[in-house]
Amino acid sequence: MAILGFQVSPLRAQQETPAEIMAQSNNPLAPLNGLNFNEYYAPSLYGAPGVANTFNIQGVLIPLRRHFDLFHIVRATLPVNTVPDDSGNPVSGLGDLVVQDAFRLSKMSARTQIGVGPLLVVPTATSAFLGAGKWQAGVAGVLVIGLTGGSVIAGAVTWQISFAGDASRPNTNLATFQPSIALALGQSGFYLSSSPIWVLDFANGSYLIPFSIGVGKVLQLGKTIVNVTMEPQFTVFHTGAGQPTLQLFAGLTLQWKKEHRPR
Repeated sequence: MAILGFQVSPLRAQQETPAEIMAQSNNPLAPLNGLNFNEYYAPSLYGAPGVANTFNIQGVLIPLRRHFDLFHIVRATLPVNTVPDDSGNPVSGLGDLVVQDAFRLSKMSARTQIGVGPLLVVPTATSAFLGAGKWQAGVAGVLVIGLTGGSVIAGAVTWQISFAGDASRPNTNLATFQPSIALALGQSGFYLSSSPIWVLDFANGSYLIPFSIGVGKVLQLGKTIVNVTMEPQFTVFHTGAGQPTLQLFAGLTLQWKKEHRPR
């Protein structure tokens, strides 16, 4: 997934239960700085030869609140892509940089949490096959609901449209939706996961809707929360060539609690 409300306890780390740690780790609105690595491998594509692979490197930062009592989370995602060219030969390099700033509109203690904020896409792709060649802007929103025992369900949506860039490249109008669930398996730290990303490319009439089910594990090593996930993601609906028939997703998340400094 790569892709997107449990009650976050103000207790000290040593007092938190495994369920609380798991809930925070799987909550995109929790006060955790992080470094995420997400791999999406597609062994075959509809209507196109070759394979595709996306390796997302994402940094998550909660800025210091020196002057305003405002909680927001900045995410910057840089993909490293491999896609086939028109002849099926692999092209590898950087994709477009995506920066999101999510402002949490609900209290930290709320069972249901909402976040919304702007989105900016910077055309950093090293090849025309790896990015849109356009500056894009849009909005992102997330809804997170905490369940008992450390389980979390969530939904994240983004929309972006081009406003500048290479005039010879087509304009973009793209939305994504990521339903996700982390269903805790007792107090073991393991959970069932599902985090497919639906892609709705309105500009090209190309759509992708996958379904996934996998397993994850959350554990704490010192001050670092480690979250590992693996999911096969099966395409259940698509239009347009080049869509993956199947994706194998693997994710590694390293997280650290945001230090609360007195003002």
